[in-house]
Amino acid sequence: MTKSFFLTKWLLAGMRWLYETIMSTTGMQASYAIVLTIFLFTLGVRCLTVFGDIRSRKSSMQMQEIQPDLDKLMKKYQNDPKRMNQERSKLMKEKGVSTMSGCLPLLIMMPLLFMFINAFRAWSNEQMLSLLLTMDKDPQAGIALFNQYKFLWILNIWRPDNLTSSAVLTGEQFWRTFAQTSSTTVDKFIFYTEHQAALDELLLRMGFFVKDAAGALSIAEDNTVFLTAYETIMGPCIDAYKGYVNGYAILPILAGGTSFLLSWVSMQQQNKGKKQEETSNTANQAANMGKSMMYIMPAMSVFFCWQYDATFSIYWIVSNLIATGINVILNKKLPAIVERDKKKREAKLIKESN
Repeated sequence: MTKSFFLTKWLLAGMRWLYETIMSTTGMQASYAIVLTIFLFTLGVRCLTVFGDIRSRKSSMQMQEIQPDLDKLMKKYQNDPKRMNQERSKLMKEKGVSTMSGCLPLLIMMPLLFMFINAFRAWSNEQMLSLLLTMDKDPQAGIALFNQYKFLWILNIWRPDNLTSSAVLTGEQFWRTFAQTSSTTVDKFIFYTEHQAALDELLLRMGFFVKDAAGALSIAEDNTVFLTAYETIMGPCIDAYKGYVNGYAILPILAGGTSFLLSWVSMQQQNKGKKQEETSNTANQAANMGKSMMYIMPAMSVFFCWQYDATFSIYWIVSNLIATGINVILNKKLPAIVERDKKKREAKLIKESN
């Protein structure tokens, strides 16, 4: 198993523990406990990464400050790339600017993003197995469990909030989700290990698994038997919302809107820090790239949140709002901090020169 899988499993285990703690102490509806879990976990992750955000923003502001000097070096040594890199490194060291600081949040947040995508997908699949197991044992209890997944306008928080998804996985969707390889994939889930005997017996009886002469289980090559059994067991839930879509695409739109807001707030400090007379080709290129990202990121947010479960959309929106709040605070506080650090460096240089 890969390192990323273990990290995803650790993230999922943490969210499940927090969710179960909230459920046992508050007794609130499952979907609202899930949303509270997402909020608290996202807030915790953002608090851990805020120091990287601060370093990145300080580095960005310092880069803006020395950009005119960098442009002069590029012009002066345009025919000597080696000397230009040496002088550039020397200048950045003197000014206390680190290029790696600007990359740090991206290096942290991108793996976290995919970890959250995989964790929510695994959690959703676990809940589907839980629902299937409950429906087989007690259909009334299964329907009651399914109704716990309703959140505001969304019929099932473990399904995408869009205009095409059904509230419950169809048999074909279940098969595509759990039978992605020729080997057993469900054994990767924490829930599976907790209920392995019951799930093995159920999935074997449904025709999802087949048993060889040695008694080992593997996924069936033909899903015909399974689809019939699945429709029989999950029929009451499927029939209850037949013809309904799971949501109205409100969360993907909110995800796109909050992504735009975050990008806009992030751009404000860059625009504020620029002086017209110091605007260079490099600065203009950076500004144009920033403006492009203001529209690319919201579009990507809508695309991802349209496809993935509503839980991921909620995480994305909460993460955007927290990051926006952090950026607003940094926009107000960081200029004074950067100016203070600049004066300290200048005083140190004067002292060393004397």
